[in-house]
Amino acid sequence: MKWLLEPEEPSMRYLASRDLLTRRPSERGLARLRAAVPTAGWAEHVLERQKNRTWWATARTCYQPKFQSTIWQLQVLADLGLTRRDERIANAVEFWFDLHLARDGAYDPSRAKARGHLCTTGNMARSLIRLGYLTDERVKSAVRWLVDEQLPDGGWDCFGRPEGTLDAWEAMSALAEIPPSRQSSEVSRALEKGAEFFLERRLLHEGRRFARWWWLRYPWHYFYDVLVGLDFMTALGYGKDSRMHEALDHLESKRLPDGRWNLDWTNGNMVVEARGKPSKMITFLALRALRRAGRR
Repeated sequence: MKWLLEPEEPSMRYLASRDLLTRRPSERGLARLRAAVPTAGWAEHVLERQKNRTWWATARTCYQPKFQSTIWQLQVLADLGLTRRDERIANAVEFWFDLHLARDGAYDPSRAKARGHLCTTGNMARSLIRLGYLTDERVKSAVRWLVDEQLPDGGWDCFGRPEGTLDAWEAMSALAEIPPSRQSSEVSRALEKGAEFFLERRLLHEGRRFARWWWLRYPWHYFYDVLVGLDFMTALGYGKDSRMHEALDHLESKRLPDGRWNLDWTNGNMVVEARGKPSKMITFLALRALRRAGRR
């Protein structure tokens, strides 16, 4: 905890204080910590690459080049605790909606706006909720679309196939971000069916063994892995289900002797920490999942 609370990385100091400390700071204290997030460290590094206080990489699209343009930066900033109260976030979000809100109410990574894409819609809906847009109709429409896209087996698929796959985790992660008190009956049912889908597969098993599912990576953005599954499943209260034991055991097995966890992999140039070395983000996410599951 002392490592996570170091002032040099204010986003981690805020997240760890909010979610891990036994004696949680007051709301006023947390607000002060949150206000410091964009002033140094990872968030400052992302924001300093923003153009016109609105977009990253190119003004033509928020999706390409992959891992460099606006959508990918917003996802990280949402994870770090920023919100729409920051003008740079609000500008970027409106830029996103202008270019990628599809006619069916979901999000299209192309500028055609023809039809929503599942993985893109799930990732951005999750991030927009974290950024403070839960009640925005443009997010509510995406949530309804995600519910409608759920397949009979309880899962989702990004490529229009008839059966769900763990790799289409983004829909669950978005729906899990909605507080229980704000969930519609349709969202609640979708989460129950989705949770059973992941539990049946024990978060790790579907067809042949995919090595990358056993890695611990950040940012998530794109590929599924055991930690992202543990993140939303423990948030939903399934941490003590016996079908979670293998995934939790695997997470604990990767803990280093000093109590930290390494970062196994990351995406493109979205590097906030070095691969193969102790990671504050992975350690925070791992500790939070274990705490929710009653293992810490």
